Amino acid sequence: MSAQAEQQEGRTRLRELAHRYVPIFEWLPKYQRGWLRPDAIAALVVWAVLVPQAIAYATLAGASPEAGLYAAAAGLLFYAVLGTGRQVTVGPGSTISVMVAVTVAPLASSTGDYVTLTAALAILIGVILVGAGLARLALIADFFAKPILVGFVAGLALLIAVGQGPKLFGVEGGGDNFFEELWNLVMDLSDTNPETLAIGAGCIVMLFGLSRLVPSAPAALITVVAAIAAVAILDLDDEGVAVVGDIPTGLPTPNLPGVGLRNLWRLLPGAAGIAIVAFAESNATARSLADKHKYEVDPNQELIALGGANVGAGLFQGFPVDASLSRSATADAAGMKTQVSSLVALALVLITIVALSSLFRNLAVAALAAIIIVSVVGLVNVGELRRLYRLDKPDFALAIISLTGVLLLGILPGLAVAVVAGLAALVYRGYRPHTAVLGGVTGEEDEDFGFRDVERHSQAETFPGLIIFRFDTELFFANANYFRDQIREVVKGAQPPARAILVDAGAISHIDTTGTDMLAELVSELSESNIELLLARVKGPVRDIFRRTGLEDAFGGDRIYPTVRAGVAAYLARHGGAEESTDQPTDDSET
Repeated sequence: MSAQAEQQEGRTRLRELAHRYVPIFEWLPKYQRGWLRPDAIAALVVWAVLVPQAIAYATLAGASPEAGLYAAAAGLLFYAVLGTGRQVTVGPGSTISVMVAVTVAPLASSTGDYVTLTAALAILIGVILVGAGLARLALIADFFAKPILVGFVAGLALLIAVGQGPKLFGVEGGGDNFFEELWNLVMDLSDTNPETLAIGAGCIVMLFGLSRLVPSAPAALITVVAAIAAVAILDLDDEGVAVVGDIPTGLPTPNLPGVGLRNLWRLLPGAAGIAIVAFAESNATARSLADKHKYEVDPNQELIALGGANVGAGLFQGFPVDASLSRSATADAAGMKTQVSSLVALALVLITIVALSSLFRNLAVAALAAIIIVSVVGLVNVGELRRLYRLDKPDFALAIISLTGVLLLGILPGLAVAVVAGLAALVYRGYRPHTAVLGGVTGEEDEDFGFRDVERHSQAETFPGLIIFRFDTELFFANANYFRDQIREVVKGAQPPARAILVDAGAISHIDTTGTDMLAELVSELSESNIELLLARVKGPVRDIFRRTGLEDAFGGDRIYPTVRAGVAAYLARHGGAEESTDQPTDDSET
């Protein structure tokens, strides 16, 4: 190959990598002029929502107001360049912000450098997410059961709301968990600052009122402007109303925070937890909007994009960010077509940082508390909890365990409890799966759906001496004894006495060595009582395991049938039944 050809091939590969990992190179050249107007309008709407939220969530994270604006700018920029969701907006969020505070506060109390630790945490989260994306580990989101997230987010919302109570009433408050914070808040109510409460309550009323009466209005921005005006005109800061104070102007310069390996190690557990929650929320947001607009998002590239946004937020003295479902939905409703809208919103945020941040000096902290409380109250999805209770009690229990864990133990321990509970539920469902004794239903033409659970279908016909048994999951070490005990139980209660057990194995997708050993022992045990163990609908991979372990020889080729009906017919033929089988055992069962 000539040098020129090698150079051309190198450029082609570089272009392919750029298009794969930096999607803006792919979609920006195809941008249509007609999209600019709706993108610009959506950007203005996002800016109006994002700026007050960024300042509010900065206080929630324990960071400075300007850190919220820096994080917002980084989130918009890096996701626009790296993300695959067209309507997704990335920036500070309530869930992540409170997790940041819980992670950083204990370390900051000893080091005293909250800003550096918060920035380092964002970079650490970003590195974890980018690494997961490059390793194509987006499948981790599938291991977060929806009930766990419903309960976790609801508990987090309650924890956030109670945590904002002292700012709303102008009291000290505090506590180590939800119930302590609630109790201390109630005990401190006698010290309420009336002006602070008036500002906070008035902002809550305004936020709810505007969202209901004028849904298209930027309620958060209007409320912030009104609160600033009230404090300035009435000199409420002289009456004890806490305000944001001076916010530095000017753009931050990129800086790599120096926190040392020891502190990075101490931040790592919290960073891993935040990374998982951030991706779970962001991935759900991106997928829901992509489904609505009929396009695909790449979940692994979404990991990289979210990671890049967090690395950027850390480098520019911000704090961790994620995709906001509420802001993204607002942008979508305003007509957002592409990530050009995020770039326009970025320009507006930068203008705010450089020229407008001083306008927020008289913003009451109670107004920020009101914005946070109103934004999280909708996260307590009572309707979904009711639906879980109605449809699946174990799923409802998972949600409640997750919720209670957050309230009692805090965010990260509560999340750990919820994940362990989810894994325990998964194991339990495999440990005690559904089983059924089947009977034939007259008139059913299908080979196998003609056999139904006799407890659910009273008209199902059973066959004297034959028990048809179905096991509805894979057979492995945790449930092998349960399988054996269930067989023993149905044999013990059979009238007339059982002469054969026909196992419908259609739902058994895998069997491990514990399962095969148990089956071999069960064949021997039943044969001592002159009872045959027969199998039907054995899947190909399971049949392969039977061959490797010698279990197929133990059964005998004439005791494994392609269909349940074939097994029944063979049994009846052997034991004097009139029905003849039209199916012969073949390898066609290996599906």
